[in-house]
Amino acid sequence: MKLPFFAPVVPPHVFCLLEDGVTYARIRRQPAGFEEARHFRYPGQSAGKETPEAPSLTREAIAEAVKAARALSGGHLTRASVLFPDAWAKVLAVELEAPITADQAGTDVLLWKLKKLLPQSSGELALLHNAMPALDGENRVLVVATPRPTLDAIERSFEEAGVRIGYLAPASVALFQGLAPTLAAAASGDYALLHRTDRALSFLIGRGVQAIFFRQRPPEEDEDHDREARLSLSYYVERLKGPGLAAVFVHDERSGGSLENLASFPVTPTKVTGRLFEADPEFDERVAARPELLAGFAAVYGQR
Repeated sequence: MKLPFFAPVVPPHVFCLLEDGVTYARIRRQPAGFEEARHFRYPGQSAGKETPEAPSLTREAIAEAVKAARALSGGHLTRASVLFPDAWAKVLAVELEAPITADQAGTDVLLWKLKKLLPQSSGELALLHNAMPALDGENRVLVVATPRPTLDAIERSFEEAGVRIGYLAPASVALFQGLAPTLAAAASGDYALLHRTDRALSFLIGRGVQAIFFRQRPPEEDEDHDREARLSLSYYVERLKGPGLAAVFVHDERSGGSLENLASFPVTPTKVTGRLFEADPEFDERVAARPELLAGFAAVYGQR
């Protein structure tokens, strides 16, 4: 698995994997926008179930999207960025007794900790981790834990289609990494980023380009999001000694999404739009039609 917490060379060709299909986009940085954006449904039986949470992709599942992307790019498609749904992995902040080390011993400590935190998970996990600021005197690490068979299937599918993956990450990780410099500049202080899909709600608080708080959970139909926001803000103020949020940004991928209407924040939530990037006039229309495109855009835009 490629390491999204470092600074890879992120190809402008992005494939956003979804539950029922894949969206391809070719990202333009100046002016910010999309050269191309197409969605393709998985052919029947081409994406079986590897785990209860995630499908196991095959070359056939992405073949049509890769073929079209190669044609649209004039045959120049050898490397790509690939994003997958947050629900296919477990993204969580883990507290440790000592600072994490960047070796196998550090990974082993996290695996031992995750066995307690994720008792329902079975099989081998691939881990990515990044230390978070120790604002409360505790050693916290942001961890992405993905079933190894899921990652292997994704990488194998693209390799068999003649495409090397240069960047591979869950959507919310890519969204924050790519947007953090822009959001931090717009906020001029601590800011929150809420990202909701059909199967995951991610609540992140950033300080500059670093995440200082992260919480993710499945969104329930009758969930009181205001209550969740209040609990998270209480932790931010009481445990992390946060001075207060200067801005709240939301990206709601649910149809009829209402995250920007939450009343529990000290500032009015703002929908992430192309105005933040001086994007071309079609940017917001494209994202409204295929909301997953924003994370794909962020993955490339953030590596300028």
